[in-house]
Amino acid sequence: MTDDKPGKAMKAELLRAAILEMLCLVAGLLAWSLTGSWVWIAAGVLAGLGFSLPAIIRLVREAREQDRASR
Repeated sequence: MTDDKPGKAMKAELLRAAILEMLCLVAGLLAWSLTGSWVWIAAGVLAGLGFSLPAIIRLVREAREQDRASR
């Protein structure tokens, strides 16, 4: 029987990506509150996606590999 859940390393990587994404968003909101320009919020969101999207892609690839290995 295979375990379909991500490994501990993948969970740690996703948690790290989520924390970094939140920090980027908070930095964008802080810059927005100081300048009044909404561009900082967009920059924070885009910077955060740079951490979370690669982690999600790796998670999906790992799940596919586990699925193929179980067949």
